[in-house]
Amino acid sequence: MSGRAAITVLVQSRLASSRLPAKALLPVAGHPAVVLCALRAANTGHNVIVATSENTPDDAIAQVLASAGVSCFRGDHDDVLKRFTQATRDHLDDDVVVRLTADNLFPDGAFVSALLSEFERSPIEYLGVTSPQSGLPYGLNAEVFTVAALRRADHSARTPFDREHVTPWIKRAGSARRYTQPGFPLHWPRLRCTLDTFEDYEVLLRVFDGIRDAVHIGWQELVARLADQSIGGLEPRSPYRELPDGSVHSVLTLGTAQLGSNYGIANRVGMPGETEILRMLAVAADAGITAVDTASAYGESERQLGRLLPPNFADRIRITTKLDPLADLPPDAPRKLVADAVDASVFKSLYRLKRVKLDSLLLHRWTHHDAWGGAAWARLIELKRSGLIGTLGASVSYPSEAIEALSDPEIGQLQCPVNLLDGRWRDSAFLAKLALRSDLIVHGRSVLLQGMLTLPAEEWIQVPGVDPRQLCANLDEIVVGLGRINRIDLAIAYVAALPWVTSLVVGAESLDQLRSNLRYAQAPKLTVPQLRLVEAAIPRLPDAFLNPALWKHSTA
Repeated sequence: MSGRAAITVLVQSRLASSRLPAKALLPVAGHPAVVLCALRAANTGHNVIVATSENTPDDAIAQVLASAGVSCFRGDHDDVLKRFTQATRDHLDDDVVVRLTADNLFPDGAFVSALLSEFERSPIEYLGVTSPQSGLPYGLNAEVFTVAALRRADHSARTPFDREHVTPWIKRAGSARRYTQPGFPLHWPRLRCTLDTFEDYEVLLRVFDGIRDAVHIGWQELVARLADQSIGGLEPRSPYRELPDGSVHSVLTLGTAQLGSNYGIANRVGMPGETEILRMLAVAADAGITAVDTASAYGESERQLGRLLPPNFADRIRITTKLDPLADLPPDAPRKLVADAVDASVFKSLYRLKRVKLDSLLLHRWTHHDAWGGAAWARLIELKRSGLIGTLGASVSYPSEAIEALSDPEIGQLQCPVNLLDGRWRDSAFLAKLALRSDLIVHGRSVLLQGMLTLPAEEWIQVPGVDPRQLCANLDEIVVGLGRINRIDLAIAYVAALPWVTSLVVGAESLDQLRSNLRYAQAPKLTVPQLRLVEAAIPRLPDAFLNPALWKHSTA
């Protein structure tokens, strides 16, 4: 970037918002939000222009900006890329644009300057903040790019997504890099500072409360005040994996069978009450958990999630649910009856979860993929294409089922029972097939074998040929040898180390148990030599022991 390049900060804003209408005009620290955003970005002298639309409702934005002395440009309502290009039509190709959005009140002039300095040091056309990968709170976003790159995008981008979001084409086609700096506190990526829901607004009001000069307070001081308002305080964000599309998936997925029934062989407290569930979901969301797992068959689980999941985290948490077991359908059921049963299950889940679309829906039984002449699966594909389902997948019990599932390109998510006692998933045919599906999300369930791994040997399921006492002795010896805390720590560290597992589905029946699981997830995963040590210490075990569906729930 030339030292003579002009720099313009463009703040994107319009009144239309599905979750929080007219949020740009909500008062924060004595200013409409859009005005506070612009004044903060300009507090060190940057040239700031708010780019809103020509639609009549956005006259209100133009009016409050004029009253505050903030420059305003008005352009196309839906084609924001065109709006940005028109706003910079008098600029030179080498000039630079910083893109902010009016629902982000934390960036100030110093934050903008830090990004510009990094941009100037790199021979790139685009630099952007991405949460949590950049190490900053969710919503503390900004993008820097050249006017030349913006004009090429305006000329070449065709999809509504590219036109609305301004920069996706630039990131794909140009020289782009993610902004990050060493030394950011580990708890920052866990925080949320966007203005997207009323709950977000309440948090921001508390953050800015009592500040004498909201325009000039530093962004890092605001982040510190935000941490004080958060549930987890200075706790680090739960570990995550970055997916091929650039999104992230937490290493821990919250299993919610316990939230809807007395689930698990080790469950001693039963289903938690509503207040406890509300606290658990809030803590999980605050910790950075990006996924929860439920099912139509998990009692009240779906309903509990729909009622109690904090609204301001709904856009950050994907819900995986499962098709009803369809136990009442006979093997020769006609296709119309099967399709109706599938519809009933899907719409029941939508209603319970209070969603207009299911993020992910899995077959609860793999046999339903081909049952009834493939009628159930065909109907699910139709529902996906109609927009009611995001990702289709399958919950499987055996590697042979997984291999079949991997052959279907409609399968985007797989759930397998995997734990340190289960050697079946080291099957070479399964791993070879899985290696061809880099697009797949794999959830590992039964990480603690329904909690049995936490119990003393005398409370384990009794299966001929299996010696629980010897298994427990082996595991406890490994725990000591590897310096782990206990079997739970070892079990989670083992599955987290498997390169093909995206996330571990681990349930909790209390807030204390959830907090413990979050701490275990923070611990280092096993190294490859440690993985091999564990596997060598565990004999091959029969399906009757490894598959809870085959248990007779008898103990010694």
